[in-house]
Amino acid sequence: MPTVFQQLASHREITALRNVLDCSLDASVLREGAVMESGSRPAWLMLLCPAHSEELPEWPGAATHTDTGSMSCGTVLDYRSTEEMFQSHADLWLTPLTGVRPDAFGGIWSEVLNEADRVLAARLEREADGDREDEVLQGMLTMMDMACRSAAEDNLTQAVSSLALCETLALRL
Repeated sequence: MPTVFQQLASHREITALRNVLDCSLDASVLREGAVMESGSRPAWLMLLCPAHSEELPEWPGAATHTDTGSMSCGTVLDYRSTEEMFQSHADLWLTPLTGVRPDAFGGIWSEVLNEADRVLAARLEREADGDREDEVLQGMLTMMDMACRSAAEDNLTQAVSSLALCETLALRL
């Protein structure tokens, strides 16, 4: 008999696989996001360990189920549109980290990403002292550069994938 996770995740196209927590424990809780506008399935599925199962208010769940450790804590299977994914990244980490607000650029994501890249590069240059944060910022800049190039080529799906890697690195700052 399929688990709740298998039932909710099956036969769906994942927009992005994200990791929004720096936790090495296996998940025991499955949180599902609100139902997508275009269907009856949740917009995202998040797997959490017991310690994190009640946290993350910025990811409000519509329902919670037990899970059998199918993935690591903090894993998110995201089914939202590319535009919704960009906005999620902006809301959760990009704007808080860089101060770059999408509305200041009319929601033109290539311009938003270019400005965020500029801000991160300036931060690295300003604070460079060879510590762990420098390494994290360098990794983020590599991924941000890929996101910028993809967005400029109108390959927004690839840009969102690169942002997911930036998000994971941002957890270490």
